[in-house]
Amino acid sequence: MADFCLVDDSVAGVGGTALTIDAIVEPEKDNVDFISTSELSLKDTFADYKVFILGNIANYDANSLGALLRLMEERVFVKIEFDYGYCPYRGRIPHEILGKEICSCPFGETGVPALAQIYKNIKINSSHVFYMSENQMKMHNDALLGLNKKKKTVLSSCFSPKDMVLMGRLSQKTKNEKYAIIDGKGGWHTEAKGVDPSIEYAKLHNIEYDVIKTDTHHEMLHLLSDYKGLINKPIIDDTCPRVTIEAKLMGLEVIVDEMSQHITEEWWKQTPVKMVDYLSSRPKLFWETIKCLK
Repeated sequence: MADFCLVDDSVAGVGGTALTIDAIVEPEKDNVDFISTSELSLKDTFADYKVFILGNIANYDANSLGALLRLMEERVFVKIEFDYGYCPYRGRIPHEILGKEICSCPFGETGVPALAQIYKNIKINSSHVFYMSENQMKMHNDALLGLNKKKKTVLSSCFSPKDMVLMGRLSQKTKNEKYAIIDGKGGWHTEAKGVDPSIEYAKLHNIEYDVIKTDTHHEMLHLLSDYKGLINKPIIDDTCPRVTIEAKLMGLEVIVDEMSQHITEEWWKQTPVKMVDYLSSRPKLFWETIKCLK
């Protein structure tokens, strides 16, 4: 039996969260079981795992919520925060735009009772909480009214060794003179990722650009590596957008602002070689941390 169990909304998902989960798990992939949030049962919470790892856990129903709360009250668990899961809109800005009210989640008037229960347990009972950026960690701390400093670590977006090698190789490609803007998936996703503000920025500064879209992550890396730069202007608090990191590691100039919440951190200001050293160490830090838990 595996020593660890990962509970997440989609254990076979796509996108940045899934890629970071895959990179975190890879060093211990034969020692981790996966359960989707909606399929978590009370029986699972009695299984003989040393540590439960909770990712995004918003896709619960009445049965899995009961199991989740029992797990948090009785078992050793850590939480990985990819964004702002304590809010049903996933953050203060989407809550204001889509919900048309100021976010006071999870414990205020706008909070969802089930999420308030979940985050009360995270605050009180979690053995450790991992974040994608320092600014995200601060916002969580403010929303949750404080969390023990010894229980918090900024992990950052994580990358597999295979992808690190690929990006190193793609960094040697000859670049064109254009900047890339990554298209969204339509609707709110496109709005949140700031496609229109990125286009407006390019036009205002007379920057030649293409809006690009691909079917797979590796196709995106290959296409993006052809460009001189990337413009990324999300309108939400984007905790640690991996495409900005991928672009920089592939030798692109990157135009971002403070809505990409990792850009004030020291590692982001380093050379690509030093960035690789830092980012390559993060999955190891994760496992070193949770293997010390009792």
